[in-house]
Amino acid sequence: IEAVDLPDKFDEMLQSWDLSFKDTKTSDFVAGGVFGRIGARKFLMDYYKERADINKTLRAIRDFSEKWPRTFAKLVEDKANGPAVIALLTGEISGLIAVNPEGGKISRAYAASPTVEAHNVFLPHPLIAAWVEEFIKNCAAFPNVAFDDDVDMFTQAVIKMQQPPEEKKVARVR
Repeated sequence: IEAVDLPDKFDEMLQSWDLSFKDTKTSDFVAGGVFGRIGARKFLMDYYKERADINKTLRAIRDFSEKWPRTFAKLVEDKANGPAVIALLTGEISGLIAVNPEGGKISRAYAASPTVEAHNVFLPHPLIAAWVEEFIKNCAAFPNVAFDDDVDMFTQAVIKMQQPPEEKKVARVR
């Protein structure tokens, strides 16, 4: 595994979240990640994957927002608990952005794959972050995995960070 130094400063930092409804043994996972981008390089620096109800989900987003204060954008898939989580946290945490995914899961993975193939995605070393091996295994086996929440969270972030700056602009509230 090739090691690279983590940049001191990023052009952009964001969180990406794929949420679920329930905390049961058969429910989907809540997956979240913290990403930093410098130029074309994207770094997944922190990761959350757990079966979580709405209270655990709120706590996870609060914790990541406190731990990573420079993540000004928090992408939340506008499905499952997404709208409820955004409504509950809007007055408390800034930068919550509802993302309505375009196309299917496979087409989104295809949209993100050139960035991965170009070696522009960096993960922590598995000795530093135990979750990395499972994350890689899930991504490599997609779409033939039982739970693809981490792939959804990942592709949501990569697609957003691939957009040219002019496409990221939003209307200013006056």
